[in-house]
Amino acid sequence: MTAVYFFAVILFVLLAAVLVAPLLDRQPRAGGVVEPGERLREALEVLRELEFEHETGKIDDEDYRELRAEYAAVAIAARDAGATAPVQADDRRRSGEGVACAVCGAPTAPGARFCSRCGSAVTGDAGTASGRLDSGQVV
Repeated sequence: MTAVYFFAVILFVLLAAVLVAPLLDRQPRAGGVVEPGERLREALEVLRELEFEHETGKIDDEDYRELRAEYAAVAIAARDAGATAPVQADDRRRSGEGVACAVCGAPTAPGARFCSRCGSAVTGDAGTASGRLDSGQVV
């Protein structure tokens, strides 16, 4: 019976530590200064998500206009502060540029989803490969 009480006390202390620890964390987040490039990237990401949410009907027109104006202003201010918009692989595909394969380095055709040399899937961040097909297995 003593072991059960001992176990319960230990469990209670651990639970209390997990719940109270975030309240005691007094360190400032990221030094309080955000670079213009980071602000621009975050604002553009929010604008993309906002556009998607509006198109799917999750946000009404009035809220969409207010939020879009707010985040567009943030993006414009970050741009004016010297930030440049990051170019993503999807943007390159839309513009007709190919992306280099991250596995073998071969250039891929514009809009290609797989490398024609090694068979790796070309995805997301500037042509990172998600896997390579050898004998039907994903490595």
